[in-house]
Amino acid sequence: MNKNQKEAIKYLSSTKDKILTYLKKVVESKDFNYRTFGTAIEEHLAMAIVETFKEGKFIESEADYILALDKNYFPDFELKTKTPIAIEFKSGNINQLRDGKWIKVKNSENDMGTLNMWPSKIKKFGGENIYYVFVLYNFNDKNREVLRVDIAPFYQFIGMSAGKVLKYREKDGNLRPRDFDVEPPIKTLKQFEELFAKTVIYRSKRIIKKHKLIIKKALDLEKNSKKE
Repeated sequence: MNKNQKEAIKYLSSTKDKILTYLKKVVESKDFNYRTFGTAIEEHLAMAIVETFKEGKFIESEADYILALDKNYFPDFELKTKTPIAIEFKSGNINQLRDGKWIKVKNSENDMGTLNMWPSKIKKFGGENIYYVFVLYNFNDKNREVLRVDIAPFYQFIGMSAGKVLKYREKDGNLRPRDFDVEPPIKTLKQFEELFAKTVIYRSKRIIKKHKLIIKKALDLEKNSKKE
């Protein structure tokens, strides 16, 4: 395919309202469960994106794109433009069921990829060629609706912590998203890369500190057992 990746993303972004309308109709016609909607809608989102790119003449045959076979494959969708585009599907519910009650939330705490894996993803596709399509929805015991479809570079969906590093889960290094209705705290790939390096160092130091404490406790336990 001789199409330019920037033209493709510009075209896809211009059809957000059309994709949103399609997803709304899908929700109205099917019985989705709030627990599984985030993954169940991805099949329909993929279909919408394929059809969109076909209409824009960015897809002319099956050789022009790749759909992931499962969630372990990155990306969810790859468009074979001159420089390939990686597109990941993400979604978030503005409601959460806690202790039997529905409450409004500002963040879905999605998995945004691990600190360990991002370097290889960026090496393969280039940081400016990885995009997220984020579906915001409103599901609870009364509502079943899709609210918004956002399309932007991946880093614009990632959050920042109070410590001025990327927001992440410490046990596995999974990055976490920004709140739904705030401006992206990370505007450029360069900013992301600088924060990424800072975050890796910050997390590593915290883990080393914790493990030193664990080792000390283990040695103290061994020492005490020998005294006995």
